[in-house]
Amino acid sequence: MKHLSYLAAIILLVACNGKPALSEHEVICKISGKGFDAKNIRIHLAWTDFRFDDNYQEIDVKDGCFEADVVLDTNQVYEICIPNFPGEWSSYKIAHFFFHKDGVEFGMETFADDKRIIVENPKGNNNTYYSYKSLRDKIYMDWYTRLMVSQDSLFNNKLMYNHTWEKMWDAQRDKKLSQEVKDSLRNEANKLKMSGDHRTPAGMAWHREWVAYRTEKQNSDYRHLQQFQPDKTSLYMIMDNIRISLSNSTDISKWLNIYEEKYKNLFPNDRMHNLISETANATAMIEGRHFIDFTLPDRSGNSQTLSELIKGKVAVLELWASWCSSCRANAKSLIPLYKKYHNNGFTVVGIAREYKEIGSWKNAIQTDTYPWPNLVAMEEHHSLWAQYGIPNAAGRTLLINADGIVVKINPSAKEGEEYLMPQQNK
Repeated sequence: MKHLSYLAAIILLVACNGKPALSEHEVICKISGKGFDAKNIRIHLAWTDFRFDDNYQEIDVKDGCFEADVVLDTNQVYEICIPNFPGEWSSYKIAHFFFHKDGVEFGMETFADDKRIIVENPKGNNNTYYSYKSLRDKIYMDWYTRLMVSQDSLFNNKLMYNHTWEKMWDAQRDKKLSQEVKDSLRNEANKLKMSGDHRTPAGMAWHREWVAYRTEKQNSDYRHLQQFQPDKTSLYMIMDNIRISLSNSTDISKWLNIYEEKYKNLFPNDRMHNLISETANATAMIEGRHFIDFTLPDRSGNSQTLSELIKGKVAVLELWASWCSSCRANAKSLIPLYKKYHNNGFTVVGIAREYKEIGSWKNAIQTDTYPWPNLVAMEEHHSLWAQYGIPNAAGRTLLINADGIVVKINPSAKEGEEYLMPQQNK
């Protein structure tokens, strides 16, 4: 069931008919806020990408205030969000919160010259989490402020990024350049970024200090989880740190270990268990593992199974999306490889992560002229991306041998050909 797409209807039912029909773990919660310099706020499940997901409730803000009754699941964690917030360091503001029977109040405060949403007069799990978070943030506030001032200075003086990388990136908006040139520049820019060479020496020094700051805050969370009496905020903190670690390509094993040792069997209905389990499975998608099979529709609506499409062949599984420009650039770089080797036991299968409609997907296939089979995974199949290790992104490329084993993750077209050439001589 989608938890937030029907909130407006639920609110209306409450007003007209008294209590609505709620599922076992659902409750009505009053939320309110003041001091919000925004037209509206949104409530949705934690870590939802609302750019593509409409399962949220939007509530109007009047004179800086709002109040509404919403339906929340007591086994979920939610976000309050100000979309398109005009702040210096982020395009929108969020704060996570837990249900409480007495409601949840929100406000705004200034932290290190930046505004953020806070839970006012927190109770229950909100009090447990935000009391700890407040103490932790005070410890590191001077360090954070210094980093932000340094970051602004580097940006303002154009000292954060390598000028070559900036030119490559900016050139992609040049209408005079062909799409082929833009794609090539994007690929080169991404290579520099992945290697870390997109930053200047000063930018690299700043980033090293930022990593040290972030790591120390995570270590504080870990120490807290080791000593703290477990509750639902503990599961949330584990999942939050797993996500932070994955987004920064750092090891998540200690978070999974403390989960297994201390928290796995607590609060069995909590959604965090599913998220942690899915993420753990996703990190297991490494080189040397067998691909994960699935069945999805093609452009004609016919079901196709991956294992049948690649049986006995060396294959590239290309995970992409019509809205992901870097994914499409990478996919197009594989077209010459496919044309050269597809009659010799090689194939490519594209799987697109799309939302709401497939028109953009079909147009992208036609525009980019992909010659291989393309399947589509809509909203209900997002677990596929989690299984392949990218729950919150679109693009990943996997080179799979004829035995179904992943031999390379995110290979370039050149690396793909280097693997294929010896195979042709067998």
